[in-house]
Amino acid sequence: MMKINCDIGERGADHPVDRALMEKIQIANIACGGHAGTAASVKAFRELAVLHHVEVAAHLSYPDPDNFGRFSMDIAFEDLLRSLDDQYALMPDVKMIKFHGALYNDCNADRALAEALGQWLAAQDMEKVITPFDSELAAVCREKGMTIVPEAFAERRYTLVKGTEQLALVSRTKEYASIHSVDEAMIHVRRILKEALVDVFTEVENGEPQKQERPIEAQTICIHSDSDIALELAEALGAFLEREPGTE
Repeated sequence: MMKINCDIGERGADHPVDRALMEKIQIANIACGGHAGTAASVKAFRELAVLHHVEVAAHLSYPDPDNFGRFSMDIAFEDLLRSLDDQYALMPDVKMIKFHGALYNDCNADRALAEALGQWLAAQDMEKVITPFDSELAAVCREKGMTIVPEAFAERRYTLVKGTEQLALVSRTKEYASIHSVDEAMIHVRRILKEALVDVFTEVENGEPQKQERPIEAQTICIHSDSDIALELAEALGAFLEREPGTE
């Protein structure tokens, strides 16, 4: 069964959209303080998860709340892992992890970082990791016996890691990085689910994005809670999955 996941708890315990999203999703990736989130917001969204029968993952990031964890950090692995210890201490019983923002992107392409994170995850007896199917982190975690939950994004556009065929998200610095129309996002998602294909955008010499297609695998579709179409998109995607429950 395809599941909708959402990065959530990043705007306090009482944000109305975040709370409404908890009724529309199957996995809540709850921010644990690295980029956003507090003990109070973790508690609030874990209670909502129980109420609405939603699975939870700990959503961990570079320790950079000033930049919402969206920029790579020049940080020693030892210091990064110490921060992850502190973040995970808010949800130590949870055995599913999704990294956030720049850390998510960096460990998709950086084998050394993926190895360090994989060792840390193994030390926590982690069972599941939400990550792209072709990421370096996925490869490391599979080697260590963890279950990979391959993810695709509903309202973000894709590119390729430079010099490879590995999928990556278009940088948020690009004006075309996000999809702002529910109809367009649903076309994008239906293609992922029904054809296992996604459009990727690479910039040619004049800076214009050139579109190609690439294969993609997903068992869960992510909607960012701070997307301007998050709630409407969650409703549309949920209705689609109800009509076509066998969609893979």
